[in-house]
Amino acid sequence: MTLRIGALAWVVSALAYFVAEAVAASAMPRYGYATDYISTLGAPGLSPLAGLMNTAFVVQAILFPVGAALTVTGARASKRWAFLCFAVLNGVGNFLAATWHSGPSGAGPDWHGVGAFLAIAGGNVAVLLGTLAFRRAGASTTYLAMGVGLGTVGLACLLGLTVDTSLTVLPIGAWERGSVYSIYLWQVVTAVYYLRRSVEATKRVA
Repeated sequence: MTLRIGALAWVVSALAYFVAEAVAASAMPRYGYATDYISTLGAPGLSPLAGLMNTAFVVQAILFPVGAALTVTGARASKRWAFLCFAVLNGVGNFLAATWHSGPSGAGPDWHGVGAFLAIAGGNVAVLLGTLAFRRAGASTTYLAMGVGLGTVGLACLLGLTVDTSLTVLPIGAWERGSVYSIYLWQVVTAVYYLRRSVEATKRVA
C-alpha cells in the first residue's frame, strides 16, 4: 500500500504539471515551448495563469519527496538516503521557483534562479540515485537503462542550458524542458513500473 500511494503521488504531480503548463501556455499569446522559459508561465504580470503554474510547482515540491520516501520504503530499496536528500532538494527548489520570481538584474538575491537550479539539478541527480536504489531492490535492467538514460539526458540539457549562451545548438526552452521533463518522465515511468509489479504480486498471492 505504501508503494502504491507513493507511485500515485508521482503520477498525480506529473499530470498536474503537464496540464497546468499546457493551459498556462495557451493563455499566453506567442508563448513558445521551444523558445521561452518555463518560469515565464509562472511570472505574475506576464502570465495570465501564473497562479496555476506556480501551484503545479508547489504540488511537485511536496509530492516528489513524499513519493520518493513512500516508494523506496515500499520497494524496500537499500542505500536510499542520498536519493531522498536530492529529492528534498528538488522539492525546495520547486518551492523557491514558485514563490520567488525573476526580477531586474541587481534587484537582490536571485532566489528564483537558485530554486530552478536546485529543482533541476537535484531532481536529475535524484533520478540517477533513485534508479540505482530501485535496481538494488530488484528492478530490471531495462528499467535501469531507462533511468540512467533520463538522468543523463536531464543533466546534459542542464549543462547545455548553462553553456550554450549563444543558443547555437538548441533554443532556451528546448534546453530547459529537456532538463525538467526528464524528472517528470522518470517519476511516471517508475510509478507505472512499480504499480504493475504490485498488481502482479497481488495476483500471484490471490
